[in-house]
Amino acid sequence: MAGERLDTGELSADGVTGDRCWAVRDEKRGCVTDARSLPALLDIAVRYVHPPVPGKAAPQVELRLPGMPPTTSDDPGVHDALSAYLGTEVTLWPRVPADRREHYARVYPEDVEGYLTGLFGVAKLEEIPDLSQLPPAVMEFQTIPGGYFDAYPVHVITTGTLDALDAALGRPVDVRRLRPNLVVEGPAESDEDWTGRVMRFGKATLRIEAPCPRCVMISRPQQGLAVDRELLRTVHRRFAHNVGYYASVLEPGQAGSGDLAESVEPVEPVEPVESAAG
Repeated sequence: MAGERLDTGELSADGVTGDRCWAVRDEKRGCVTDARSLPALLDIAVRYVHPPVPGKAAPQVELRLPGMPPTTSDDPGVHDALSAYLGTEVTLWPRVPADRREHYARVYPEDVEGYLTGLFGVAKLEEIPDLSQLPPAVMEFQTIPGGYFDAYPVHVITTGTLDALDAALGRPVDVRRLRPNLVVEGPAESDEDWTGRVMRFGKATLRIEAPCPRCVMISRPQQGLAVDRELLRTVHRRFAHNVGYYASVLEPGQAGSGDLAESVEPVEPVEPVESAAG
């Protein structure tokens, strides 16, 4: 649904506290869904009824659906309201345990090639991004079991990459389309590859896991922004499909505007020094 800007946030193994703790399930397809399939989700504003707390179950949320009265996740009518707004039968779910694997399973239609080319907005199967750097589970599950993340819990993008994207398109790109968790003052990814780095953002330490391959999500209309298919075509053509990085959290901590982002060296084990006799 619609994102929001935070000046500070707590990062843990589950990503930014409060991020992706709820999801919409498409009951006709029988799987968790998102704005790739239902773009109108991006115009729904959401807020927590109480502030989320790291390590605890997410609080209930209030949903503001355009043209409809606000509703909350514990309202028995929330599923009907969402279904009416989205035009298909859906239900709203908190995170469920990872062993509920059927809840997270990816559902492929008979036309798998059409499904994948449509997902990435390309003409042929050979043109989809290289997904080999992502966890193998992404092919089996809509989201990684136990959470609602596509592949990893944190998405990082640099200002240099945003500038390069603006230049390639010849106009500014609204960062909301790219949905990053962290926007970092830094060079474009084409100038300096961060994959494999251990980095500290404020008090949190993250490992940069893989480039983030982009799909039709970034071209969807949202919050007053029109459809932008040229953005996706430019990303495929000029950026080899990838904009931003996926990351995992090694050490939890708080990160906020103005905090330093820096590479850190992994701690090497120190061999004990034996004292000389005599």
